[in-house]
Parts: sequence; C-alpha cells; structure tokens
Amino acid sequence: MKPRSQALETAPLREFDLVVIGGGIVGAGIAQDAASRGMSVLLIEKNDFSSGTSSKTTKLIHGGLRYLEQFHFSLTRELCHERARLEQLAPQLVRDFSFVLPIAKEQRWMGLKANVGLTLYDFLARDANARRHVRLTQREVLESAPALSPNVVVSGLRFHDCITDDSRLVIEVVKSACQEGALAINYVEVTGFELTNNRVSAVKCHDRYSGKDFSVRARACVNAAGIWTDHLMSMIDSSWRPSVTPAKGIHIMVPQSSFETNTALFLPTLDKRYVFVVPWQRALMIGTTDTPYDGNIEIPLASADEVDYLLSVVNSYSGEKRINRSDVIASWAGLRPLVGGGTSGKDTRKMSREHLIFVGPGSVIGLIGGKLTNYRIMANQVVDKVLATIPELNSGSIKASRTARIMLGGFTDKQDFLTITAQVAAKARRNGIEPATLDHLIASYGKDSEVIVDMVQEDASLNQRICPDFPQIMAEIPFALLHESAVSLEDLLFRRTRLGMVHQGQCLEAVPKVARLVQACLGWDDTRMNVELEAVEQTIRDHFKSSHTQEHLLSPAAS
Repeated sequence: MKPRSQALETAPLREFDLVVIGGGIVGAGIAQDAASRGMSVLLIEKNDFSSGTSSKTTKLIHGGLRYLEQFHFSLTRELCHERARLEQLAPQLVRDFSFVLPIAKEQRWMGLKANVGLTLYDFLARDANARRHVRLTQREVLESAPALSPNVVVSGLRFHDCITDDSRLVIEVVKSACQEGALAINYVEVTGFELTNNRVSAVKCHDRYSGKDFSVRARACVNAAGIWTDHLMSMIDSSWRPSVTPAKGIHIMVPQSSFETNTALFLPTLDKRYVFVVPWQRALMIGTTDTPYDGNIEIPLASADEVDYLLSVVNSYSGEKRINRSDVIASWAGLRPLVGGGTSGKDTRKMSREHLIFVGPGSVIGLIGGKLTNYRIMANQVVDKVLATIPELNSGSIKASRTARIMLGGFTDKQDFLTITAQVAAKARRNGIEPATLDHLIASYGKDSEVIVDMVQEDASLNQRICPDFPQIMAEIPFALLHESAVSLEDLLFRRTRLGMVHQGQCLEAVPKVARLVQACLGWDDTRMNVELEAVEQTIRDHFKSSHTQEHLLSPAAS
C-alpha cells in the first residue's frame, strides 16, 4: 500500500474509472476486482478499514448451514464453493476447522433435523472437496468438549467449516487491490457528490485527520458502505427510501480455562437460534445474537442482558462449572446490513441473507447484505453491473476478473507460499521468535511476516509481547504504521493486532507502551499522544463496561 499521505496527494489530481465508498470486505473486494481488470480505482473509508461490521463477525468462512432453514440452497452452495476457493487463495488465513453440534436429551428431534441438514450441506458442497459430517457418540462428544455435561448431551454431529481473522482478511484484500494498482485511503469521509448529466462525476471528501476538503473525479461510483448506505444515497436524493435494516450481533471472549473444549461448538438453542463457541486467538469466542437495532449505528455495544443470554446458552450445555459475567475478557457488537428498509422491530433472524445490487440516484451502484465468505463473488457482480450501467467504461483495455486466481498475503502460488513460509520460519527461529508468534505472524501477514521478522532481527526489543498471554509482538506496531495505513492506537490494537477484541483488560494495560512506540515512529507531540491515549482507553472502557456491571472487572487480573 502507498503511504496514506502520498495517496492523499495523488487522489485529487486524477480521474478514476471507479471510486468505491466503504472499506469493509465488500468495498475491498470490489476495489480488488475492478483493479484486477485494469480499471483505475480509489477506495475510501470514513473510519479505518474493516472498522465496521467486517471486523465484528464470527470469524467464519462457512457454507451457511443455518441458511438451509430459510431454503437458501443456492446461497449455501455458493458459500460452500467459495469456502473451498478461499482455502486455496489464502491458505495461511483461511483454515479448516472442526465443529461439534451436541444433541441434548430434550432435543433429540434436533439431532434428526440437524443430521438431515448436514447431509444436504454435504451434498451442496460435494464438488468443493469438503469433509463430510459424521455422527458422534456421547463419549466422543465429551472427549472433544469435556466442559459439556453428560447429563445434558446424549450424542452429537461433527462437521467442518473454516475459520479466519476477518479484519486481517479485509486488510489483505485491500493490499491486494493496491498491488493491482488501486489507491486506498482510510479516514476520508464523503461529504457530497457532484453530478453531470444526472451521473456522479466527482465525490466530495473530507480528510478527518488534516481537516482538509477535496474532491476526486469519478467516471463511476460504488456505494459499499454497509449500514451507512442509506445515508450516502440521501445525499444525492433527499427522497431516497431506506433500504437497509441493521441487525445487531454481539460476541464475547472468555479465557480457554473457563470452558474446556478441543473443538468449536455449534449450540442449538431453545428459541431456535444457534450459538457458536470458537477457539480463536488463544481464547474462546462466543456468539452471536441476531436482534433488531435502532440505536446509534456509529457505536453499537454489547449489553449486559445480551452477554447473559450467550452465557445462559453455553451454561445450559455445561457441567458443574459455569461461565459467569466476570469471566468475560472482551465483548463487541456489530451491525449486519440486511436488505429491507422499513422493517424495524421485525424478527431479523427470519430476514434474508441474500445480497441486493441496485442502481441508485446519480447512477451509483450499491450493494446491501452479503456475507464475508462470498465477498469475491459479490465484488465480481458489482463490477459487472458497473460496466453494464456505464458502458463507456467497458473499453478494450478492460479484462476479465482475475480474483479467482489471485492469492492473498502476497504469495504468487501455493509453491511460493510453502517456500516463503519455510524461509520465514527458519529466520524466526534464528531470532528467538516463539513458535506461537511465528504462527500468528504468518497467518496474519502472509509474505509480509518476513518484514516483521527482519525488524526483530534489527531490534531485538521488538520481539517483546504486547500482552502477556497472547503471541502478538511489538514489531507489528511499526509494520502496521509503515505498510498498512494504521494511524491511531485503536487501528493498531483493535484491527491490525486484534488485541482489543480479545482481552480488553490486558489491552488497556498495554496501551501506554504501544503509544510510546508509535510516538517514536511518528513523532507525535504530547497533545496528539494524550488525545490518542484518551480515545483508545475510552473505547476499551465503553466496550467492556457496556457488558459488565462492575468497574473493577476491567482489571487484567480478571482473566
């Protein structure tokens, strides 16, 4: 990626074939797809890349087992095949993961229903090299997850999906788009549009850090702003009718010691939902909820009642040891942009997860809905729609999309992945980098992990862990500042390293030393330093306090 300052200088001087608004997985995918075809592309995001919904998912690249209940067979098949493709395109970042669905005594019918569903799931994924589900005895279920109660669970089913790091996936897609020639700039807010012949010809922008306003010329524009889609459309047409319904989903993190399991769990609930328990980042992630939301879309937070709901589901399957609210070490909430404006208060669980592509005022092409797993397909469809809507863009120089063949993480092919990771591993061992940290670096940064290892080789102090219980190291901080457009402490702790999403107590303790390193790298003065410290500390406290009733639980000792 070009340095943010350089991209800001370049953007107002050019006319772009396509300006993409929204730096989540959808916008990143569209930028990558369009750039891979030879289009000039600018991607802008009003906050940080993946700072919205795309950093707050359940971290799964999955076939959509739940969507079979809504008879979305084509969507499930599409997701199954994209899951297999992403395993090939990002082997370091998208990994096969085993799930167990326990069958409770009182829900034996659920076992029959789940077995039929998983059989159909296997059928829809039959050409995608997927591992088939198997039935488990009670003993096999309890061996996989000793925390489950033998008085509750009578049998189970094992199936496979994939796990990823959603925010890191977005960053790698953005970097891939930039490698294909796109420009990407975070913290650029759209303030208006200029139209020529009823078509957007320029996008008015505001740099949220310098305070400067500027415009970028565009031959076409895409709205990939997710839950902010309606806000952007109303800037062009004040009579725009809302088309997005936000659905709130929360997740909590607990220490692995609080619930013993060797596998991810897929827990059916009495109110016909499903709750995941997923080992992630050396902790356990529990989620998600699915409820209507009419609050402030800028700062959704997990409430104590929502946390209690997730804990009650897990505890309904567990033995004598219960997870309590005091075990929660982090929480967060995200808003899914579902298709269907004007449906506030309706049961969002029953709303479609299919995406919608539309042509809005000013010939802006937009997308609502969709999943992390099928971002590449959605991006391809959006760019096709752009070319169909604005045919003069479709010159002889525009090629077919290549994203089905572009590996993420900077690798050229599978052999390059194997060669580079072996080289990085050898160099990491010579520099005393822990095996857990090495695995984390390769999974998170791909080929760029070698740059981080080189930083440790030059300065051994950067091999220090950021938080004591997690493998992230200080060398990731200057790397993200120099190569991934991180500009704030929150960018670094919540989205580049993920520590703010994993253990908010330990993260709060680490903030001062991270800030000092950033100050040394960027030359922050005391005023900027204090502003950054106050901002990230407040963010952590807001997230944590919303799901707890006792202030002292924010202490790292709570782990």
